[in-house]
This record gives sequence, structure tokens and C-alpha cells, in this order.
Amino acid sequence: MKRFVFYLFFLISFSSCKQNDKKLDSSTKLPHIEIPSELKKLIDNSAIDSNNIELKLKIISAYDSLGLYEDALKRIDKLITSDSLNNAFWLKRGQICKQFEDTAAAIKAFRYAVRIYPTPIALMELANMYAETKNPLTLAICNQLIKMNPDGTYNGYANFLIGIYYSKIGDKKNAITAFDNSIKEDIYFSDAYIEKGYILFNDKKYNEALKVFEQLTSINQTSANGYYWQAKCNQIINKKEEAIRLYEKALILDPSIIEAKQALDKLKK
Repeated sequence: MKRFVFYLFFLISFSSCKQNDKKLDSSTKLPHIEIPSELKKLIDNSAIDSNNIELKLKIISAYDSLGLYEDALKRIDKLITSDSLNNAFWLKRGQICKQFEDTAAAIKAFRYAVRIYPTPIALMELANMYAETKNPLTLAICNQLIKMNPDGTYNGYANFLIGIYYSKIGDKKNAITAFDNSIKEDIYFSDAYIEKGYILFNDKKYNEALKVFEQLTSINQTSANGYYWQAKCNQIINKKEEAIRLYEKALILDPSIIEAKQALDKLKK
């Protein structure tokens, strides 16, 4: 069993792509954000060393992380104009578009990246978008990813995305099988447990769902979501005190879970 060591990078950027895409155009009003001094230094250095592509990509990533997508796109498009066959440029463009939920533009960019050179990152990003938009090409891309890496490095994430695709189209049986396969490849893949448990929870199989979330916290004792969903299950099966304890534990680990605080307040009345 090989631990999938790269998937956390994608889970950070993994998002549910909305069907109503948000297009970024000249009328889009972005909040005023003061450019950090570190970024200003990078820009100044780039002006001096204009051929340093790595530095230019760092600047683009910084704009992206600040939510300044228009600036990030202008800079990456300038690089693409200078070298339209650079896989990394198209990959970065897709990641920026995904951030502001321009699904069509993100898919287009990732497809270009894959056509130029099918790196694992580009394949995973494209499969991610396809899965979220219920595109059956998810399966072909994930299978390609698995075949290209016989050492099994990416099997966990590939099976996870297959599960997301089946979940999106309502095929719960195949979704659970895929999430189980993901966990077999990487027992530390937290999101696979969450997605599997969520399906069981929605099917009102609360005891089964509870076992899945307990499995998650047994291998990851800092999973706030794992304790939160355990609490929800216990609340529904009328184990009030246990639900309170688990909601409190979830909030200690992640105070931002508003739903946990609201549920806790109701249970304590």
C-alpha cells in the first residue's frame, strides 16, 4: 500500500465547481488589496531579471493567493503569448481560472496542458474539473493516470476523483466502491472517508456512516470534520451527551465550523 504524498496539494485547491460560472471581465469589482512588501520585492527583482521565468511564476502565484485574479491572468497570458507550448503556463492558467470559478476556461487550460505534456498534476486537475461537472471523461483521465504510474503513487487520488464523479451522477454504489479503493491505496486520505460517510449519512444509514467517521478519526485524530460528522450521527440516533462531546471536540480543533456551534447551542438548551 503506497501512501499518496501529493494529494494534499490538490485538496487545498479542490473545490466544487458551480454550473453557473463566474466570468472575470473588466466589470468585475475586486476588493482593494495592498500589495505586500515581499511581492513588491519580487516584482522589482523580475524587472531586473526579465528572463527569470521561475520568478515570474512566483509573482503570478502571489497575485493568485491574494485573490487578484485579473492581475494574475494578465501576467500568465503574457507568458503564454511568449511560449504557447509551455505545459506549466497552461496549468497555472487553469488553476487561476478555477479559483474564481470560470469552469469552462479552467477546463480549456487544463486540456491544453495535458495535450502538451500529460504530467500527473495536469491530469489530476483536469480529472478534478471533469468529476465536478459530471463528465464521464473523468474515468478515462483517472485510468490514464493510474496506468502512467505503475508504482501506484497516484492511485489514491485517481480513485477518489472516480468516486466524486459517481457521487455527482447519483451512482452511490460505484462511488462508495471508488472511495473504498482510494482508502485502500492511502489509509490517510481523509476526504475519501468524508465522502463515503456523507453518502451513507444522506441515505440515513447513520450507524454505518458513524463507523466510517470513527475510522477517519482513528487514523487522523485532528480531523475536525470527522468529529463533527460523528456528532451529527450521534445526535440523530439520540445519543445527546456523546453528540455534545464530539461537537465540542470538533470546535476545539476548528472553531470556524459554524454548524457545529449552532448544533451545540441547540443541544445545550
